[in-house]
Amino acid sequence: MNASVCRTLVLFLLLALPFARQSIAQQGDYFLNSPAMQKFAVILGGAAAEKKYEDRFREWTLKLYDTLSQDYRYSADHISLLFGTGDPQEPRISDACRLETIEELMSSLQAKVKPGDQIIFFIVGHGTSDGEEAKFNIVGPDISGHRFAELLAAFSEQNLIVVNTTSSSYLFVQALSAPGRILISATRSRAEKYDTIFASSIIEALANHAADMDKNTRLSLWESFQYARKTTEKWYNDQERLPTEHPALDDNGDGVLSTDPDPSTNDGRLAQIAYLDLLKSSLPTEFSTGKNAESARQLMAQMLDFERSILLLRNRKDDLLKDEYYQQLEPLLIKLARTTRKFRNLQKSSASSR
Repeated sequence: MNASVCRTLVLFLLLALPFARQSIAQQGDYFLNSPAMQKFAVILGGAAAEKKYEDRFREWTLKLYDTLSQDYRYSADHISLLFGTGDPQEPRISDACRLETIEELMSSLQAKVKPGDQIIFFIVGHGTSDGEEAKFNIVGPDISGHRFAELLAAFSEQNLIVVNTTSSSYLFVQALSAPGRILISATRSRAEKYDTIFASSIIEALANHAADMDKNTRLSLWESFQYARKTTEKWYNDQERLPTEHPALDDNGDGVLSTDPDPSTNDGRLAQIAYLDLLKSSLPTEFSTGKNAESARQLMAQMLDFERSILLLRNRKDDLLKDEYYQQLEPLLIKLARTTRKFRNLQKSSASSR
């Protein structure tokens, strides 16, 4: 390699390094905990050609609504449910699931959310694909993954999660892939285009925090996915049927969906730090009201962010030298311990003043 080429290479690396650091820093900005952060849910229930499917989709979407409302304490104005042709007699269903109503919902949601807020989309129903593009079947013109991606582009400052439980969901979800997004699909390839039961598995995972593996009373998207993936697999085994769906996850923005993700090598890092629970739901009951409630929320947010940083660092352990890893880990553990002590002391103070 001649001197000119060496100088060019060195110059390139020096110029690229700030951008690499910026990219790494930006990766750490996703799904932060903040007392001011709000969480929203959008449930889209598609069209059905037969009554039995319509009844099934209706049951699933309403169950999702009730689970988010009752188990996760999402307020009614933070849950939007569009279903089929609509139902004026059902207050949980705000409108029909049509292209124009989806666009209107996205527009109104854009005016409501703030930077750093979290939005989770559940897509329930039928999906179709021509092998090149996938669509979600709704009343009137169907919506493609690429059109849905265009609508999501308006939420560049929010944390986005999309759970597509339909048949042919693989290509639909693949079109949405971007850094900072958590995408879950019921299927793993173009060939999987038959009816799915993944929606039922996801609902089972969410209901009563059934998927909370570490028993910290908070349910992450990682736990939800793993539980639903295994539940779906078990259903086919119990039925002695060949699986026609394999749930998959993409959260590193590369458009490659993993059926058995590994946070240390491919997908899962964002899913591990994204939670369905609201911050207020993580607080003990003594902090629901009173003079210490705001301080408790602030301390809880700090504790959760230290835990988040530790988890992200742990996933990078193999990429770091041993000493470098522990040098970064130790101050995080100390900060977490000190903040936890402050929280416990505040909790004791609140309990004694009652």
